[in-house]
Amino acid sequence: MSLLLRENAKIIGQGITGSEGQRALPWMRAYGTNIVAGVTPGKGGEILDGVPIFNTVKDAVQAVGQVDGSVMFVPPLFSKGAVTEAMESGIKFVLIGAEKVPTKDAAIIYSLSRQFGASVLGPSSVGFISPHNKIKIGAIGGADPSRVFVDGNVAVISKSGGMTSEISLHLKNNDLGVSYAAGIGGERIICTDFADFLLALEDDPMTTASVIFGELGGTAEERVAELVSERRIKKKVVAFIAGDFAAVLPNDVQFGHAGAIIEGRKGTAKEKRRVLREAGVLVAEHFDDIAGLIKKS
Repeated sequence: MSLLLRENAKIIGQGITGSEGQRALPWMRAYGTNIVAGVTPGKGGEILDGVPIFNTVKDAVQAVGQVDGSVMFVPPLFSKGAVTEAMESGIKFVLIGAEKVPTKDAAIIYSLSRQFGASVLGPSSVGFISPHNKIKIGAIGGADPSRVFVDGNVAVISKSGGMTSEISLHLKNNDLGVSYAAGIGGERIICTDFADFLLALEDDPMTTASVIFGELGGTAEERVAELVSERRIKKKVVAFIAGDFAAVLPNDVQFGHAGAIIEGRKGTAKEKRRVLREAGVLVAEHFDDIAGLIKKS
């Protein structure tokens, strides 16, 4: 399963010789992530923190063998080309950290992911982490992820990068831990939504429950409600939906992420909570209620 990477998964870093990549590389390797190569055009033959650098993904795969995933430290305007290169080389997991990837490019990336049968986190994903599998991809958790992310049985899936950590710390402080935590991004078009993750987690033996952090705009939460109603998602789901105060703002005021767009009542935080609750999802009215709902029998 390409979405839930396992221990010792082989990962390459595209654009890893840039400032963001150089900062994240030692953190990822120290955590246990198996970074087998980096890719930066024109930098082939260099060595960065013990990792060989290649000019193309094709060159990297030929040298190290087939890899499981790519983490991208690539500027937004180059993300589409980098994703295309990764998928054409057979890579089935891609994490895009860049924000403000052009909407048209994001739509093309989404289409490519379906065409190649690949999983793409992002754009604007803070990262992916699994304490049990000792794998950390991207900037998530910084230099010392153990301050926030401890091994456990709860998956955390969030549109907000910061709230991925906040929820995981809340769980830790209430004697719970995470199986996986991921930021799916809050752009207008993202490639992997809550439902995609929750469906994958149905077959994961480490995960007994999940927390999703949503916000106004889009239909990702409504899709979760539909799948829970259809019993395609059977494991416990707790949802926290932010954005109530947006209701008092003028209609033309920008709020939150690029995907936080509402039309009439559709997409409001209140409406999302109603739909989720009616489907059987446990909805936390207050942030500090999350752990209690996870523990509720």
